[in-house]
Amino acid sequence: MKRILISSLIFLVFGNISSQDKKAAIKFFETGNFEDAIDEYLPLYEEDKENLEYNYNLAVSYLNTNIDKSLAISHLETLTKDPKIDANAWYLLGRAYHFGYQFDAAIDAYEKFRETNNGSEANKIDAVKQIEYCENAKELMKFGVKVKFENLGKNINSPYADYFPFIPTNESFLLFNSKRDLSSIEQSDGSYLPNIFMSHVKSGEYQKAQPLPVSINTPDGREEVVGLNANGTRAIFYYEDFKQYGDLYECKIDGAALKDPIKLEKSVNSKYVEIAACINRNGSKLYFASDRPGGYGGIDLYSCQLLPNGKWSLPTNLGPNINTKFDEDFPNLSPDGKSLYFSSKGHTSMGGFDIFKTTWNPIKNKYSSVQNLGYPLNTPEDNMNFRVSESGKHGYISAVRKGGYGDLDIYRVDFLDIEPRYTVISGTISSDDDSEKFLDLFVQVTDLETEEVYGDYIPNDKSHRYIMILPKGRYDIYIGGEDAYEEIYDEIEILDKSSFKSFITKDIKLKKK
Repeated sequence: MKRILISSLIFLVFGNISSQDKKAAIKFFETGNFEDAIDEYLPLYEEDKENLEYNYNLAVSYLNTNIDKSLAISHLETLTKDPKIDANAWYLLGRAYHFGYQFDAAIDAYEKFRETNNGSEANKIDAVKQIEYCENAKELMKFGVKVKFENLGKNINSPYADYFPFIPTNESFLLFNSKRDLSSIEQSDGSYLPNIFMSHVKSGEYQKAQPLPVSINTPDGREEVVGLNANGTRAIFYYEDFKQYGDLYECKIDGAALKDPIKLEKSVNSKYVEIAACINRNGSKLYFASDRPGGYGGIDLYSCQLLPNGKWSLPTNLGPNINTKFDEDFPNLSPDGKSLYFSSKGHTSMGGFDIFKTTWNPIKNKYSSVQNLGYPLNTPEDNMNFRVSESGKHGYISAVRKGGYGDLDIYRVDFLDIEPRYTVISGTISSDDDSEKFLDLFVQVTDLETEEVYGDYIPNDKSHRYIMILPKGRYDIYIGGEDAYEEIYDEIEILDKSSFKSFITKDIKLKKK
């Protein structure tokens, strides 16, 4: 389950490789060992900073590692000065700006890439989505969540990737995955196969994590923990090797003892890939992610009910309120079982996978609209698995943050304030003439209680899409700036309590004067 590499990057090699240093650099690059490729290319770059090959391959390497991806910016800025450069360099520059939180610059780069009408078809399609991500990110960062990140320290984290933390709700132990060197076979990209680690709490602290026994951690396969029930007695493991690809196993946990994993039945595992799962507290329902056909697109979330015979029922797709045409992954239930956390590349993500929350409505017999957990829990990077403690005060997440031990680290998140509730209002502004280009159009929102301007919003000049995030209140919305069209005054009220809505779609039609 490769989750870190950016899709659709192209590998560009200029000229002939003659020296041993260059041969080593290009060998690492071609095999996807991007960290070693960076080490080899940097001395070459220092000697020839205008070299197109060095700049391009360094940029691609940075974008494909958990080193600071924004380090690719300077190299791609050098490349895009050359009018003959491959058009995909503009797309990659947009990705680099995006990772560096330079969202307006990223949008400009994506638009320049689209204007070239060249580059890979996958990048052309993705650039449209990336522009939307940037617009979402600009709004989400206005309403950051008040949290404190606590790195779990050297007993848990290593210089390698440590990721997908799972805790029981009482936080008595931690299960996670690590790609650290355990004398396993080094892969062609320089990484090691993941293994599952466990740490128990003693005197309020997580003890030094230990790998699970060889009955679980196989010597030549990929195994990851991808689910845990609320009381920590049933874990879900993912196994992949040359014999099987993407199957889920259940492992019973009794204190410090783990039973041998048992493969879940065919109603869950299929010939397609099953990625992550969770079981509710009483064991009556299973949620899982799969790329099987028949869904809404990509990876979807499904659920199964426990039958009287002890088997899982046929799966039911969780539907379009949760699943989108993009990928959804890593279902996790809240301690009370009422809310479902999951990751998604759709909805209002600020880049790649974001973590979202939805709550079951027993009256309407369906899940509510999903809510983005907000920045800094979500970032332009992929944000995948999220677990919450019984009190709701703490969450667990893996992330790349400054001051870490290297690559992905595991953090305990302390919520310093009540989770903000806000409504996302988005839509498009159009006229009777679909070809019309609006040059000076803007949206202004005024708080009717304070009579102060709450914010100014400028729609995307290509798609005419706008997005704004508002808390509870009554607002006056003004749309104007185009002399040929009538000004529009509208009013909107954002409600809370049971009437709260996470999302409102509001398309606006302009009329000629």
